Amino acid sequence: MEVESKRSTLIVAHRGASHAAPENTLPAFKLAFEEQADFIEGDFWMTADQHLVCIHDPDTKRVTKAEVNIDVRRATLQEIKEVDVGLAKGAQFKGTTIPTLEEILTIIPPGKGIFIEIKDTRPQFLELLRNILNEFNFKPIHVRLIAFDPDVVNKARQQFPDFKIYWLYNWYLAKETGTLSNTPKEILRMVKLLPCDELNINPFPWIDLQFVKKLRRLNKDFCVYNVNSFGEALKLVTLGVDAIATNCPGKIRQQLNQYFSPKPLLKSQNEELKVGEDRKYIFRNHPIK
Repeated sequence: MEVESKRSTLIVAHRGASHAAPENTLPAFKLAFEEQADFIEGDFWMTADQHLVCIHDPDTKRVTKAEVNIDVRRATLQEIKEVDVGLAKGAQFKGTTIPTLEEILTIIPPGKGIFIEIKDTRPQFLELLRNILNEFNFKPIHVRLIAFDPDVVNKARQQFPDFKIYWLYNWYLAKETGTLSNTPKEILRMVKLLPCDELNINPFPWIDLQFVKKLRRLNKDFCVYNVNSFGEALKLVTLGVDAIATNCPGKIRQQLNQYFSPKPLLKSQNEELKVGEDRKYIFRNHPIK
């Protein structure tokens, strides 16, 4: 089987280690680094009083199981900090709040990094983001700016010429027609048009060696998010993708390590096969004498 030349694939914690801790919170990000994630990934909006906060949706309804529903963009940081987003995940997370970007940057260990998904399309967001990254002296090598909106990708490139900008896309099958939301050819055409450094897309059967090669010819990096099964992770690492974003970074890293670096067989044992006249057999480990 022909594969891409060996590349080091980053393990990115999608909304932190969200398999076990409340997504997009400090507990989830801290756990992600404990599970040896290379980068964390979070979603960011700007509050009414211009603070960047980490939450996926524009409101708090889902992460509080409809207990509290606040529009993040219309609320102040103080109002947002009063919302408990941990209890819905478990009693042990009671009192967990929505973090600011500054709070997250302070817990990132040396050598690690962050994928910042830009949810908010207002121009002030990028200006504020630039000021915060400058204040914390975060180098481009430790930051990836990602966005679904092509206009945001264009504006981010203007504001952050030295940072890697990733275009996000979500492949899906339309329920009404059963057809693909976009063909690989159309997606690659969009990547070529945008001033982005990478395509960041969800898993799909159309991701194959030819698709990866075409991206490489465009000099683009390749990241796949929502990778939560070993089979999918192994396929992507074999294809040489630059990063996989997963809800369970520790498990995926362990499974990949075990596959590529299996434990040596015990030299004190040998395999023995015994077949009887009745055609029944016994296959077992037998100590060498």
